[in-house]
Amino acid sequence: MSHADQVRKLRARLDHPVVDGDGHIVESLPLFFRYLAKVGGDGAAERYVDEMRRRPIASSGDRERGDPRRAWWATPTDARDLATVMLPRLLHERLDELGLDFVILYPSLGLVLPTVQDERVRRESLRALNTMNAELTAPFADRMTAVAMIPMHTPEEAIEEIEYVTEKLGTKVAVIPAGVGRPIPALPEAYPYANTFDCYGFDSAYDYSPVWEAFQARGLAVTAHGAPAVRYMPSSRRSPQSYVYNHIMGHAYQQTELCLSLVMGGVPKRFPDLSFAFLEGGAGWACDLLHSLEEHYEKRGGESIQTYDPSRLDRALLTKLCEQYGEYGSDRVAPNPDRDVGWGSDGHALDEFASSLLEDERDLEPIFGRRFYFGCEADDSSVYRAFDGKGNAFGLRLSPFFSSDIGHWDVPDISEVLIESHQLVDQGLLTEADYRDFVFSNPARLHLDMNPRFFEGTPVEAAAKALVKAMEA
Repeated sequence: MSHADQVRKLRARLDHPVVDGDGHIVESLPLFFRYLAKVGGDGAAERYVDEMRRRPIASSGDRERGDPRRAWWATPTDARDLATVMLPRLLHERLDELGLDFVILYPSLGLVLPTVQDERVRRESLRALNTMNAELTAPFADRMTAVAMIPMHTPEEAIEEIEYVTEKLGTKVAVIPAGVGRPIPALPEAYPYANTFDCYGFDSAYDYSPVWEAFQARGLAVTAHGAPAVRYMPSSRRSPQSYVYNHIMGHAYQQTELCLSLVMGGVPKRFPDLSFAFLEGGAGWACDLLHSLEEHYEKRGGESIQTYDPSRLDRALLTKLCEQYGEYGSDRVAPNPDRDVGWGSDGHALDEFASSLLEDERDLEPIFGRRFYFGCEADDSSVYRAFDGKGNAFGLRLSPFFSSDIGHWDVPDISEVLIESHQLVDQGLLTEADYRDFVFSNPARLHLDMNPRFFEGTPVEAAAKALVKAMEA
């Protein structure tokens, strides 16, 4: 049976739409340069090329410099598939064949442009890319929408682009990089090989509250996409010879850092109505992070940290027991002035969860269970872990959603994505109700929570309205 026949057979069984929460446009560089000139004027293209020569954002790997090996051969080689992700008109024509009702299209080049070091070039190139992708997809808004990439080096930079893309381009979805790599203040010459990973929440160089306010005011969910093996984007591995080594779990690492920074920085507590999506890293890391946060808060959050106050130690009893049972002299257990001082005396709070604004470990439930969403590719088995509340802290069911990743090397044949998305059901690991949440309810809720009119004028409109009513009930 052909893939097209399998897709038709599967769609005939479904009583709900399919929303692709994270597909990709593969941008045409010649067209991008035309938009760059249009947006930045004379000299914009030359500035971009000069910046890429002086400070390239990706490299082919350099052991002496510590540059990571980047991806090569990173797009599908089937001519029709490649044309499909480059040309919105062709994608629109093929959506029924692929079994997709609506596709949210993230950039490809746009994932690395936020790491451009020159501010003017960074802002011009992202403005050009956002404009290009919005204009290319605008005639096909009934079945797709382009995502605008928001630079995050400073709150002012982010807010200006949010205002522009929503007011001038009609953007409905915006994405931020997973973090910004910044020079270490005392070691600026070591950047980017030694850096800090600023993820906008805990320990951030700026207060990003105005950015979250702008997302909320514009009815946008905060979606985040990383970019492993990029020179100016911190990652867990920087092998100069293997992109595969760098890429495996690379997205999960960056999304873990972002998610943890937001929680520890109190962002979801201060903005309880704002939705966040962490893309392309799967959901397994989220299960583990939730468990770790719950365990650490239980042992070290609030008053619990007082359990470890050295002043509570019965040193006389410890000395007696060591003398009775051990081969230690009493001097080995004598009071230690440094230990008696205890952590926190250096000016840092004893309660390291204070900035998170968590008042109880169960405050994590509405954050991870209702406000956070996790993008998973079609064949990602971590979807099962996320839905299986028995294995998660608090018995919590997380919100993974279908992210096809069409346009990138992860999907060599785009006609298979819907078929692969149903494999966990075929294996008995997900129910049909789980599958509905995966490919429809969760990706739809992510955006409907912020904008109840998100799907107006699309084939998803009626189902989305019913979902909104169910959410309000």
